Amino acid sequence: MVVLLLALIFVGALRPVAADIRYTEEISNSGLGPKKVGARKTTNDIYIKGERQKVSSQIETSKELAQALKKEGKPLNSSTILRLDSAKVFKIDHLRQTYAQEALLAPAAKPAAAKPATPSANGPEIQFQVKALPDTNRIEGILCRRVAAEMRARYYQPGTTKLRKENRYLYQAWIAKDFPGYKEIERFQRLQTEKTSFPPLISGDLDQLRGIVEDSDQLAEKTTAEELKGLVMESVLKVFINTGKGEDQIFQLSRKIRNLSSSALADSVFEVPKDLNQTKK
Repeated sequence: MVVLLLALIFVGALRPVAADIRYTEEISNSGLGPKKVGARKTTNDIYIKGERQKVSSQIETSKELAQALKKEGKPLNSSTILRLDSAKVFKIDHLRQTYAQEALLAPAAKPAAAKPATPSANGPEIQFQVKALPDTNRIEGILCRRVAAEMRARYYQPGTTKLRKENRYLYQAWIAKDFPGYKEIERFQRLQTEKTSFPPLISGDLDQLRGIVEDSDQLAEKTTAEELKGLVMESVLKVFINTGKGEDQIFQLSRKIRNLSSSALADSVFEVPKDLNQTKK
């Protein structure tokens, strides 16, 4: 009996232990156009433990944009705790010392596959290409590979094939998969997609432009390319526009990950502090 017990303990010790993940994500938004509308820097501290995730965000921006964000109900210092294990999400406003609790909604039905885009008055003609490059680099001690992607959105004069304007999106990123904790990140993202329609809180892919630039929906559809899968350690996305008078860059979004760690996280990280006041809908 003692031998059997020792054997069971030994086998259990050999099983891989799921890692807890923590890292910091820095995102620099140049703002749109010459006036740099919407420019900001966002710092996200990200924690993942099993089916729980916490993202604490701080936004640095102009007084004007800070006031606009406040009116929209978007705090400059906030945390979101996503609990897939209990189907709940907690949204914390650290400046107001309040939080809101919501139930996670089930995944939405998948839409029918879209037809290939063609020149029309209703939308642009989309061209997309992605390439895995031979370059490698170590970021935070992790070996990364470089990928590049480009999308062109061509808008034509209604009822003609005359080009009215072209938007070009140029994306380069250093992506990693082979490091302690990546499987846990990938697993959480997969479970989130399977269990709820709540949007991802961590993103280094092309979908980070959703709601910011004109062709964000078309761009987001391209993020399933195999070459783009993995944790984006660093990335730069540039947006150009050409209306027939030459190409101008109108936007840039840069992202970098630092302080990546797979050390154990306390359960209290994913709990709402008791001194906060709950708000009602």
